[in-house]
Amino acid sequence: MQQPDTTVIKSALSRSDIEVTIDDVANVGAVCRVAASDSRAAVIALRDSDLAFDFLVDVFGIDTGEGIDVVYHLRSFARDEELTLKAVHDYDAPMRSIWDIFPAAMMPERELAELFGLELVGHPNPRRLLTTDGCAPYLRKSVAVRDAAEVRNRAAQLLDPAHLAVTTTDIVPLAEDAEPPVLEIPAKLPAGLSRVPTSVDASRADHLLLNMGPQHPSTHGVLRLILELDGETIRAGEASIGYLHRGIEKLAESRRYSAVGTLMDRGDYVSGIHNELAFALATEKLLDVEVPRRAQYLRCLLGELNRISSHICWYGPMGLDTGAMGAFLYVFRDREVLLDILEDLTGARMMFNYIRPGGVVKDFTTTAEAKIRKFLDDFAIHIEENAELLMGNEIFQARTQGVGVLSREAALAFALTGANLRASGVSWDIRRDRPYAAYSELDFDIPVAEGGDVYSRCAVRLEEMRQSARMIRQCLDGLPEGEHTAKVAKVLRPPAGEAYAAVESPRGELGIHLVADGSDAPYRMRYRPPALYALQAGEAMLHNTLIADAVVLMGSMDLILGEVDR
Repeated sequence: MQQPDTTVIKSALSRSDIEVTIDDVANVGAVCRVAASDSRAAVIALRDSDLAFDFLVDVFGIDTGEGIDVVYHLRSFARDEELTLKAVHDYDAPMRSIWDIFPAAMMPERELAELFGLELVGHPNPRRLLTTDGCAPYLRKSVAVRDAAEVRNRAAQLLDPAHLAVTTTDIVPLAEDAEPPVLEIPAKLPAGLSRVPTSVDASRADHLLLNMGPQHPSTHGVLRLILELDGETIRAGEASIGYLHRGIEKLAESRRYSAVGTLMDRGDYVSGIHNELAFALATEKLLDVEVPRRAQYLRCLLGELNRISSHICWYGPMGLDTGAMGAFLYVFRDREVLLDILEDLTGARMMFNYIRPGGVVKDFTTTAEAKIRKFLDDFAIHIEENAELLMGNEIFQARTQGVGVLSREAALAFALTGANLRASGVSWDIRRDRPYAAYSELDFDIPVAEGGDVYSRCAVRLEEMRQSARMIRQCLDGLPEGEHTAKVAKVLRPPAGEAYAAVESPRGELGIHLVADGSDAPYRMRYRPPALYALQAGEAMLHNTLIADAVVLMGSMDLILGEVDR
């Protein structure tokens, strides 16, 4: 990655009469500061100039104690450059939306506004995303983390009654001679939905408003889809989330650096190794710690084992979504073996807490290598059988080919990463393009497809499992001698500063932006959730699809609601 030319940045912004100050921040790169009133114009100028910062990596907030820094992390694929744009907003001030510039900002802006108490202006759906109306802006420093007794005390939970519908009296039935209430036609709908067509006589035909989830097996988690149906066709749809919101980013501010890993495991709970690794990499940048080479190989080894187990957990249910029961049963045979191996190495099957700043918790066990090699030999046969069983099935092909098509331009506009982006023809992989751990020493291919449909996303993930097996063998054969962790202090206190680190998780670019203040706990931790950006794209594709296709479409995005909600 190259650093952008600050002179070119200033020139591009000055042409739009935007005053800017640019700092070169260690572990982050170029950081531009503009006034809040110029933030939207600055984003447009950086996108449309020769700098071509046309990819929004993330947008989030930081409470500085004097106001809210709204942070835009931008990337230029054409120039292989990244830039951070900050605009300080006063508390409770308006924040102008950039959703029409970068559609990827649609949900992150809503999250930012509600959790920092800003007023979202110019957004088509400015409602809260994760929390209930009346809740405090939890990510402000003035809002303390509640202890267990406060959480259990319902009376102490402060909600604004003006935003809640509360029934204070008993419901009295209508008298027999009373006129029934007049219903408003068309009925009011949640933001983002519209009745189509409006000319249909409501007394003879109407659209049906249907809640799909949050307790529904085909949403693969506590995801609620609000659908407006015209027969079997979805005319409009909106994703409602927050049912699994646990405040990971807020809780991290009250945990020591060594204890944040347990929170990360509970984000993307199917691939905790990658979550832990992203946080460890960001912390190591702040500490300037050199991780032993053996630990780097172990991180790759565990990460690829975890990637296969995660993809299997997606591949089997993908078969269920299309009516194929057999594939689900066969692939989980391999997943059970993988979980046994991960338990041997880490001591846990799901919440690993294995990767820590400086290295890994314990060294490679004496029993693991034989188990892994046996698994790789069996998996080489099983994956081809499973591929033929599902991908070669005519019914599966009919259900997935040409369904949920995302063009290259749309995938980039929604800030997709990982397999979802590569299935639309964009060859981008953090392991190759921003190498970390020992990936620069491994030989592997990046699978890319051009179709952009459900079948392409399935094909890319299937090939990723083959490449993961290839890398695991290389890690076993080339595992160097040495220590499994660096010598770090028992209580970590990184110097004040910022750092961004990202890993290629099974869902895409999982990024951690850390702000340190010299204490033993992060001042701010931003968790970039690739599944949230994938959910936005899935929501946009619901329009004019069939209900059955919507199930397959959303399933192909590989959503993990623990990561979406955090």
